[in-house]
Amino acid sequence: MWDIHYAWTENLITKVKTQTAMIIRYFLFLIAMTVIACTSDKTVKTLEFPVLGTWGDQGDGTYKNPVLNSNYPDSDVEEYNGKYYMISSKGRYIKGMTILESEDLVNWTIINGIVDSVDWGENVRGVWAGDLVRHEGKWLCYFIDIDKGLFVCESDNIKGKWSHPRLIFEKSNMTDPAVFFDYERKEAYLTCNYEIVRNPEAMIFHNYLFKLSWDGQKLLDKGKEIYVGEGAEAAKIYFYNDYYYIFLSEWTRNKKGKRDDRLQIVLRGKSIYGPYEKKILMERDAVTGRSSCQGSLLQIPDGSWWYLHQLVQNADSYEGRPQMLIPVKWESDWPVLGFDPDGNGIGNTVWEYKKPITGSGVKAPQSDDDFNSQQLGYQWLWDGNPDNTKWSLTDRKGFLRMYASIPTNTQTPIASVPNKLLQRKMGKGKDVVITKIDLSGMAEGQQVGLIHSGKGYASAGIYLRNGEKNVYWNFNNKQTIGEKIKSQTIWLKSVFNGQKGYFEYSEDGERFKSIGKEIVLEREGFDGIFIGMYSINLSGYGYVDVDWFSYDYDGPKSEKLE
Repeated sequence: MWDIHYAWTENLITKVKTQTAMIIRYFLFLIAMTVIACTSDKTVKTLEFPVLGTWGDQGDGTYKNPVLNSNYPDSDVEEYNGKYYMISSKGRYIKGMTILESEDLVNWTIINGIVDSVDWGENVRGVWAGDLVRHEGKWLCYFIDIDKGLFVCESDNIKGKWSHPRLIFEKSNMTDPAVFFDYERKEAYLTCNYEIVRNPEAMIFHNYLFKLSWDGQKLLDKGKEIYVGEGAEAAKIYFYNDYYYIFLSEWTRNKKGKRDDRLQIVLRGKSIYGPYEKKILMERDAVTGRSSCQGSLLQIPDGSWWYLHQLVQNADSYEGRPQMLIPVKWESDWPVLGFDPDGNGIGNTVWEYKKPITGSGVKAPQSDDDFNSQQLGYQWLWDGNPDNTKWSLTDRKGFLRMYASIPTNTQTPIASVPNKLLQRKMGKGKDVVITKIDLSGMAEGQQVGLIHSGKGYASAGIYLRNGEKNVYWNFNNKQTIGEKIKSQTIWLKSVFNGQKGYFEYSEDGERFKSIGKEIVLEREGFDGIFIGMYSINLSGYGYVDVDWFSYDYDGPKSEKLE
């Protein structure tokens, strides 16, 4: 009897244990599914068949200019170990110098940034045009803050950590450094626009050449003036066939005396100190009416020469200063850039051409982000020095947590938010931005939204006030409060065709409703338009969790949320 009872009891216990284990596993499964659902519903993947567009790589061995149709001004390119590395300065935006990589000079991805903060004075300009050099096992990056002076950063690995900027020459009113290491003579030089003389008619730039220490860390003399011209800057130094070449950009005036075209010129001499002969290499592009200048001269492994240059802005250049790639040939020891359609001996840019190097796939600067990484995607820029206590990728894995920042100006809160997170607008075609945001951490008075900024800004998002969440729309500080929402999750969307655009929102990710009116944005200075997100509250309380950010545009795209 005891044996039977014991066996029955043992079976019952076994069944209970089994059922309990099944129940535990079931709940663990539900928890896991909940965690997965709450982590992210999309992942950034490399596309097997990249998206093409009206510019960049065309997928058939050719490309259409611009190869980078966005605001990548003041570029400088250096070749190393079969790859090409470009820097582009970003002024007050952080990180302060963007680094891109390419295998063929056509397809570029962002791999790093230099300068984590601008901390060398109040109301300074930040990181302006610079020069990138690989020298004796190290990378050196020079740049100038026009209000402070000449800086240098260094790194053992271009994709790694860079040193904090070191001020090596303090002087305001300078721009655009370029360095040259002469390995045969073991001498180093640096040239820059040393002085800007402003008068009612023009700004005259005085370019100086300095001796530089061999380690690249110190100027050794007071410099010698080598060229004076209106707006003459953006120098690059080269040596070819026993000649020194100094490339410069310079303004010219028309017959009425009005400043007319920004030319690409070159100085040529047997000595780096001159005397120099001068030649105009490139003039305004006849297709767009935009000046073509300021870039890098490169020779690739097959022996051919190329020039990567920017277009200067004009009235409708709201994408900023895009990068153009053109062929180069040599005639009588003078470089000939692009084509010369009118036969005047001065080059024009090229709009379609065969790729200089084949065999590499279509790539493009990153635009989408699933926030699954331990660091922000390299495409992101903070508008000014970020408050790093106000954002996190670790507080909730798979999300960007944006704590509410306190605006520096309560009259224009969105325009003055310290932690606007932005990336460059790509091209001049149709843009579609969508982001998914968890609102459950919002606090009273908090606003979160998408923003497009240039000369002014446009934004749309969610405003929590009086205990209710409402959609809102804001254009240059004119705000409209819209419908109340019930969901704790919101999808925000913007659709732009060129400069014109509008905003939408959704509570289920499928059915979108409009917010506000259509707007038109313009560029500010030579910058283009930026797109991104922000989170603000006058009290500083509250946060939102951004699940993902998707940005599609007319142009090559090699990574996408799926």
